[in-house]
Amino acid sequence: MLVSVHIPKCAGTSFRHVLHSLYGDRAWDNYGAVFTRGEARPGIVPAGTVCVHGHFLADAFDDVCPERELITWLRHPVERVVSNYFHFLRAPDMRDDCCRALHERKLSLLEFADLEWMRNESSRYLAGKPIDDFGFVGIVEHFSESLRHFSGRFGRGRSLPEPMDNVNPWRKAPNYALSHGEYAHILVRNALDVRLYQQALDRLGMAPPLVATGTD
Repeated sequence: MLVSVHIPKCAGTSFRHVLHSLYGDRAWDNYGAVFTRGEARPGIVPAGTVCVHGHFLADAFDDVCPERELITWLRHPVERVVSNYFHFLRAPDMRDDCCRALHERKLSLLEFADLEWMRNESSRYLAGKPIDDFGFVGIVEHFSESLRHFSGRFGRGRSLPEPMDNVNPWRKAPNYALSHGEYAHILVRNALDVRLYQQALDRLGMAPPLVATGTD
């Protein structure tokens, strides 16, 4: 069984469609049923499921699906945080503590980036597991190339759809426009995620993408 960890703002909505194109109704979208390992119980995964995908920590299904193979996607940490900020601005989900804090306290981007859950969020979702524990780790900035790697490993080399869902319609360029100060502020607060991201790039043999480092 594949267990696909959807880290927020890391192409998980688009990848969900890829998984459903491969597995149809044998792919189970888990958004809300299980988030932590303690919430998983025998029988929680529907019979016949071959792939679980959603927002949950990477160890959530360790006990109930011991033969699972983990997969996930990573995004440059600065881009991920900024994307999360604008996502919550345009599509508020007041069940989320960070979204609620953003709107109730009218946080700026840098104040939002300082929230504990926004710092090293990818590392938190991986639940202490190293990159090598994952059968596949895609890179959002190398979406097409990553999908080819995924297809070669899990899709029998099939040509897979490349949906681009839940993108920010306000963004007019490939990367968010930040000052040097804003970029550095967010980057330093996500050092663990930066390390994970580089490890994933190295594993796939991919060059670092052209991510803006801020402008004066």
